[in-house]
Amino acid sequence: MSIRDDRPGRAEGRQLAAGPTPEQVAAQIWGPYRFVPGTGPGADSVRGIPGADPTGRVTPTRGMPVGESLQFALEPTRPPQWSGWSLEGWETQVGGMLRLQLEAQREGWEPWTLVCELRTPHEMAPGKVTVEVP
Repeated sequence: MSIRDDRPGRAEGRQLAAGPTPEQVAAQIWGPYRFVPGTGPGADSVRGIPGADPTGRVTPTRGMPVGESLQFALEPTRPPQWSGWSLEGWETQVGGMLRLQLEAQREGWEPWTLVCELRTPHEMAPGKVTVEVP
């Protein structure tokens, strides 16, 4: 499962003089939420099953039975340090749409991708939230 940016290709633009590098732009999640790093369905540090990556963009979801619900812990993203945006300006910039992408595979089938967009209620913004994806 991964969190998509507010618009495809945002990190592929040209670098502006004295601006952020393309890598810095790509590492930033351009949306209202990120996965809490180290968390995710099935994450278990004892058994070596990783949770969400340090950026909070991607979390693995292996071995889940078909039809089971997955729970993900999310937290608000912050504006990049190099942007100069206030928290209010950042929220205006990225909006309230959480964009998700699930890359799925099953033995005997070609891999497939599911994408969805979820409008987030404003009252979710202050703290961590859990989203259940059926």
